Amino acid sequence: MKPFKFRTSANARIPAIERIERMHPLKMINYLVISVSCILFAVITLFFVGFLANGMTGQLHYTLPKFFVVSTMLLVVSTHFTSKIIAAYCSDNIAELRKLISFTLIGGLIYFLSQSLAWMEILKLDLLHKVSGISTYLFIFSGMHFVYMLVGVVMSAMLFYKYMLIENDPVKTLIATTNPHEKVKLEIFKTYWNFLVFSWGLIFLMLLFIF
Repeated sequence: MKPFKFRTSANARIPAIERIERMHPLKMINYLVISVSCILFAVITLFFVGFLANGMTGQLHYTLPKFFVVSTMLLVVSTHFTSKIIAAYCSDNIAELRKLISFTLIGGLIYFLSQSLAWMEILKLDLLHKVSGISTYLFIFSGMHFVYMLVGVVMSAMLFYKYMLIENDPVKTLIATTNPHEKVKLEIFKTYWNFLVFSWGLIFLMLLFIF
């Protein structure tokens, strides 16, 4: 009778350093950008917590703009579409893939509109002058995420345009669906978009409890 052996996956037997070395360079850059961004957000949050610990919120009597709620809901809904893009690609369904990316792109554009309306509301109430400390951190958090979101929208726009061009071309579709680098690009986009949703979710919850 042969001794029982536990089966392990191939990735589990590969050392972590070697798995990192085998990672696609674009994926490595994407994870590096996300890691640096998380560290930056964490440092700013620590300064913000220190600011709040000094009792600087007593002068604040303000309700968080409702359009921040709208933008948060839009990003959460967008993950429903981004979660399906890899499956659509693996099933060679370029039309479905293009549709999913288009919904993500529309969500991103509406997010920009809702954020702009939120800032118009803040400026209208003259919050920047009334509560300079809080408004500064609010500007930093939402402004940084606005820039990261712009990158995500540009990525989705480029992908949408590309798949729109090849959707009705069988040859180009075959090339795209058999190119392993194409899947890597979609995985990078999905990971980056999830980072956008997760980071804004944390920022929104923090601001919600403060305001």
